[in-house]
Amino acid sequence: MQRPTLYHLSMGTVGLSLGLVGSRTILIEGTTLGAGLMVLGGGGILLSSLFALSGQSSSEFEPGNFVWIAVVAAIFSVLGMTLTFFQ
Repeated sequence: MQRPTLYHLSMGTVGLSLGLVGSRTILIEGTTLGAGLMVLGGGGILLSSLFALSGQSSSEFEPGNFVWIAVVAAIFSVLGMTLTFFQ
């Protein structure tokens, strides 16, 4: 898999998990500043990643070796989201 694709998929995963955790918090505990920011930030990360993956981004992006940091962050994000939902 190409590094830019892997990077954007990983960042989209992080955005999705942030948005889901924020949404869960809003539904269960009510609206808080932190939860609202998690939903907005996660949605922004997810949308920007989807835009970059759609191929409409005009600039060339090469994440280099930092792609593995994004992959690990995505894994941690999904694990954290899972633990939050099933606590």
